[in-house]
Amino acid sequence: MKKIKKSKPIKNINTEKLIFLKNSLSEEEYYNLIQNLANEHSNSYKKIDDIVKSIRNLVTKGNSLKMLHQSYFMYLIGQLGIVSEYQSGFENNVSLRMIDYVQSIIVSSEPQRQDEKNDAQTDLEENQIWEEIFSQVSDLYSNLSDYHIYKSAYLKVNDQDYDPEYDALYVQAQELRTNVRGQRYSAYEIPHLRDLLNPHEDIFNELFNITVEEFLTGISKLQHSLMQGVNDGKKEMELLLQKTVSVGALNFEEPELESIRDSVFGKLFGYDLFDVKKVTGLPNALLRELSWAPGEESSFFEDGEYAGWPLRRMPIEIRPFIFLDNKYYCFDAYSLFENLYRIIQRLLFRLKADYKDTWNEKQKKVSEELPFVLFNKLLNKPEIHKSVYYQSKVGKKLQWCENDGIIIYDDHIIIIEVKAGSFTYTSPATDFPAYINSIKTLVKSPHDQATRFIDYILSEDVVTIYDEEHKPIRELKKNNFRQITICCVTLENFTSFSSRINQLNALGIKFNELPVWSLSIDDLRVYTDYFESPLLFTHFLEKRIKASKSDELELFDELDHLGMYIKHNDYSRLAGENKEVKIMWQGYREDLDKYFVKLIFDEQLPSKPKQELPQKIQEVIGWLDLNDIFGKSKIVSSLLNLDEKTRWAVEENITKVLERQNEINKTLPLSIFGEARITFICKQIEVESYSDEYSRDYVLATLLKANDEVRLGLYLSYSSDGKLDDVEYEYLTKEDIPQERKVEIERLADILAERRIISYKNQTGKKKIGRNDLCPCGSGRKYKRCCI
Repeated sequence: MKKIKKSKPIKNINTEKLIFLKNSLSEEEYYNLIQNLANEHSNSYKKIDDIVKSIRNLVTKGNSLKMLHQSYFMYLIGQLGIVSEYQSGFENNVSLRMIDYVQSIIVSSEPQRQDEKNDAQTDLEENQIWEEIFSQVSDLYSNLSDYHIYKSAYLKVNDQDYDPEYDALYVQAQELRTNVRGQRYSAYEIPHLRDLLNPHEDIFNELFNITVEEFLTGISKLQHSLMQGVNDGKKEMELLLQKTVSVGALNFEEPELESIRDSVFGKLFGYDLFDVKKVTGLPNALLRELSWAPGEESSFFEDGEYAGWPLRRMPIEIRPFIFLDNKYYCFDAYSLFENLYRIIQRLLFRLKADYKDTWNEKQKKVSEELPFVLFNKLLNKPEIHKSVYYQSKVGKKLQWCENDGIIIYDDHIIIIEVKAGSFTYTSPATDFPAYINSIKTLVKSPHDQATRFIDYILSEDVVTIYDEEHKPIRELKKNNFRQITICCVTLENFTSFSSRINQLNALGIKFNELPVWSLSIDDLRVYTDYFESPLLFTHFLEKRIKASKSDELELFDELDHLGMYIKHNDYSRLAGENKEVKIMWQGYREDLDKYFVKLIFDEQLPSKPKQELPQKIQEVIGWLDLNDIFGKSKIVSSLLNLDEKTRWAVEENITKVLERQNEINKTLPLSIFGEARITFICKQIEVESYSDEYSRDYVLATLLKANDEVRLGLYLSYSSDGKLDDVEYEYLTKEDIPQERKVEIERLADILAERRIISYKNQTGKKKIGRNDLCPCGSGRKYKRCCI
């Protein structure tokens, strides 16, 4: 479905996954537009300020608990059937803001309401107040988007140093921080916290008299209550109705029925789902430290720019729970899990200031270990070396340098740099330089360190790497590595910037020709669980790095890269075909979102979104995954680089070849031409096979006739029952033809070309080949200029 909106004279073309922007403004029209927008800046600021004050006044009049309870169920209803953020509309996002933003106002404001009124009157008034708050919160977030436009225009008109690229990223950072929630899939929340908090077992015991696992068990129960508690309540209601109908009356005097009844009413009509103490059983001392009471927080509305605006850091990001009527409540799972790790960090520092060094030391250790644990699973026990030392020139002196580690898998080497430093939680609206410095610290610095190590690898044909005592570990031969990847792994999830980190020149973050693959531990977990084949992952990695070099491809999420790979395979090539317009690629992670949501909610294991691969290609990849053959990732890349039509043609033709070879007891090679230059020779036990020498000659002759630079000879051995038993290969070039055999190979090339032409005529039924048709010999030339 394509939607085109025209707003004279700007055209916005919306497709399923793409947004095209075309601007047909004249220079004069553009100048007038910018001037008019700039003139609205001060009015827009005042308007938002007034909306914020009005919302605050309404919130302080209402019943805090009822407001948050109603907001939660409003959001829940709006989310029915939605499993991806790309399916959410503006009202869905406002519903979530009615929890985190309204709770932030409650804890930052003294309530006005003191007296108790008639319950019926109170309920009516409370609903009217809530509806008015919802309307004004909608206006607030709508006006915030407009405000960014007005401010950008104002800066363009009044700031001589205005940089549009810098400003665009500044606005994007604010929009993402304001509107995007849910940085990791729910299935990974508890494992993530477990990995990071387990080293702090002692301090949890000391301060709260609980273990980390007890804490996580409680938080896991809270996650379930907020995400699935309503469904639990519905099931209990159905059970209650079944049990009461069976006895013929609504009799709740039996203890079992009374217990079920109380649970149903508490979950569906009361506040039990949100009662943190009741759900988790965690100690009061800990819960109080994680909660704000109404009016307790003072910084959100303190004087200054953006007072009370969502552009500021909201109190719910600092303490996720709210303390009302001597109970602790939580209504927002997103804010809870997005911020909980750093909330715990700050809490421990506040209660025990001298623990900071211990925390940093333990955090550094776990963060440096975790990426290697995940890569070890992802690549099925690759060669891993941590804390690698080498000698390199720093300035004019030769010094010992270190990188966090390297991972070697076949002809891939991944240079790992890990950063455990905290990504700033200062809002980009109030301190964008600090925001950018965080990105530089987490990405630019490790990129430079990794680049220095790559320079060392490429400095000689063979170099040596050392351990921390400067003892040799092993030698590295640069010609063994077809793919060198710089991978910067962080604890922090700033995926919307990390996915396009190579395009942040406007922020003063510049990289050389070697792109950096920057990803969070969260995204690495996804890749670890998604890819069942190491070789499928290495092929994706090659496409991911290629995408990093594309000027046309701009994505706003790391997992959109995976989504595009699943959908389009060589996805940066697709982007390169649309250079004439500015394209924003979005929503490609939607099927992944659906899959990982189903992991939480579905009782059966859901189907994984993936590229559909023909069986014969899957068999080759599966065999190579299990066998240690150097160069296997290049073979798999050659196969997976085939377009979909060619993949299935290979499947069909190999199947036919195996059947026909059995019938005639003769080897029938299969060659594909064009961009894909592969010759398959299938060997079967009961079929007369080519010798190794003739197989090679056949590939060389095919290469020569087709004028290929390189051709893959793929030799597949099958058992009598059709099972793939062995894979051998060689990449051949014209230089592999011995000079003394060149005439012989040329003669063979002519013979094979003639056979292909005869075979083509037999298969198609054509007696003549058109002069302008491609020659069936595989040369890629027209028939009139080839074999006529």
